[in-house]
Amino acid sequence: MSNTEVPLESPVPDRWEEGSVDVDGVRLHYTRTGGDGPPLVVAHGVFDDGPCRTPLVRTLEGDYDVIAFDARGHGRSDAPDAGYGVADRVADLTGLIDALDLTDAILLGHSMGGDTVLATAAAHPDLPRAVVAVDPACLLAHNEERRDENDESGVDEDGDGDDPAAGVRDQILWWHDHSKAELFEADEEIAGHAAAGDRDLASLLADARLRVSPNIAAVFEEGWLDPAERFPEITAPTLILRADVDERARDLDRERVDLIDDARLVHVDGAGHCVFRDRRETATRELRAFLDEV
Repeated sequence: MSNTEVPLESPVPDRWEEGSVDVDGVRLHYTRTGGDGPPLVVAHGVFDDGPCRTPLVRTLEGDYDVIAFDARGHGRSDAPDAGYGVADRVADLTGLIDALDLTDAILLGHSMGGDTVLATAAAHPDLPRAVVAVDPACLLAHNEERRDENDESGVDEDGDGDDPAAGVRDQILWWHDHSKAELFEADEEIAGHAAAGDRDLASLLADARLRVSPNIAAVFEEGWLDPAERFPEITAPTLILRADVDERARDLDRERVDLIDDARLVHVDGAGHCVFRDRRETATRELRAFLDEV
C-alpha cells in the first residue's frame, strides 16, 4: 500500500472547536462540538485518543455539547514521566471540567476511560449528572483476578508472573517503528477496519497509535479502581455497557455493579471489548435509552 492511499492525519470537523487546558502543569488537549445541549465528556481507552471516538461524538453532537479529551500521554496532550494512577486520572478529568466551567456534566468512558469516569464519580459524587462506563478496565481486572484465585490453570507455573507494563511499552515502540501506511498492513486491528471499508476509523486509530507515549505503560503498573471499595460511593445514575462474556463473568459483573445504588448493567451480545465498534447500533440504542432518563 502506498502512502498516497493512506489518509494523512485525520482532520477534526470544521464545526468543532479544538483547544487545551492546563491542569497542574499538564496540558490536556480536547475537541468540543459546542451547542446548547448538556455537556458530555468522553474519556477514551488506553491506546486511543479523543479523535478515536469521532463516530460516537458525531452520533451525540445533535443533543449534547460533547467534549472528547486526550488523556495525558495520549494524542496532543502532554506526556509527563509520571502521574498515570487512578487519582491522577481523576484529577486530570476534574481539572478539565473545572477549566471549561462545565456544570452537571455526563461522564462517558471506555476501558481506561471507563475506569476514570467511575473513579471520578466515586471521588466526587456530586460532580456528574450521570455516568456511562463502557467495558471499564476495573471490571475486567476484577474478573481476571477472581479467575486466577479460583482456577489453577491461570497460575504461571514458572512463578515469574507477567509484566503487562513491559508488554505495553514494547507494543507502543513497535507502533512507533512503523509508518502510518505500514500500520494499515501490519497492525491487525487497523488492517481489519480498513479491509472492512471503515478507513476513516482505521486512520484515527493509526494516528492514535503513533502519538501515544510509552510513558502510559505506567497505567498498568499503577492499577485500576477497586470496585468493592469504591463502587458504593457512586451516587450518580450509572450505565455500564459490557462486552458479551460467559455467565460466570456476568455473575461477577452483577456482583460488583449491584454495589452502585443507581446502576444499570447491560451485556451487549456479540460485542467484544470495543463495544461501540463491534455492535454500534445496539450499544447506541442502550446509551440513548439511558440518557433519555437522566
